[in-house]
Amino acid sequence: PPYNHVSDCDFLIGPIGSEDLTKMLSLNEECPYIISPLDQRAQTLAASNSKLIQVPTPHTTQHNDLIDWLKSETAETEKVVLITEKGARQTDVTSQMKAALDSTGLNYKTFSYSILEGREIQASIEGIMTATGVNRVVIGSDNEAFVNDVIRNLNLLVYNKLNVVLYGTSKIRGFETIEAENFHNTSMKVSLGYHIDYNSPQVKSFLLKYRALFNTEPTQYAYQGYDITRYFVSLCYKYGDRW
Repeated sequence: PPYNHVSDCDFLIGPIGSEDLTKMLSLNEECPYIISPLDQRAQTLAASNSKLIQVPTPHTTQHNDLIDWLKSETAETEKVVLITEKGARQTDVTSQMKAALDSTGLNYKTFSYSILEGREIQASIEGIMTATGVNRVVIGSDNEAFVNDVIRNLNLLVYNKLNVVLYGTSKIRGFETIEAENFHNTSMKVSLGYHIDYNSPQVKSFLLKYRALFNTEPTQYAYQGYDITRYFVSLCYKYGDRW
């Protein structure tokens, strides 16, 4: 049935941005439960608003997961290197990656340089790496220009026969200035808040039905939107007002 007011709803999905979510939450008693579907930054709102349900995995959790993954794969003879941008304002990415590494107890080296040094820095990076084992490199930045320069240097080291495995933030995947081949060359690993398994029968079924209905390919947001909506509607169906 049509709803004349938000208070008539069991829940709302969205809006997307944390600013708009704040406006909706300011409605107080008139506002039903609000589900935050995409914005990791809305995590801070969830701590003080019992009506907000935060779906996206926060960046901190992804960074910790990434470093736990690195620890599980690192042998004693291997090198771990954290590369940061010299002179740049320390971001949450830098501090969170460093804190996650510190918590593991792993021995690692921190290497910092500015993008202006990029063409001359390759030898210095190579100097702190091992030629006989795996070099596990963490990029403590999501500045696209700097990350591009780091990956370019690492790619050259791979061609010089160094064994490099790169660990980066999920944001890196969306950088259009970096060639996908360089991600593969550096064996890049990221921790994501979502994953579409195209071998799954449920995914295949959704894909075929989406194509038939909309005559186009579903984006990642189509998958996420379907999963989020189906999950919470199923809770309402199963538990009624106590969902």
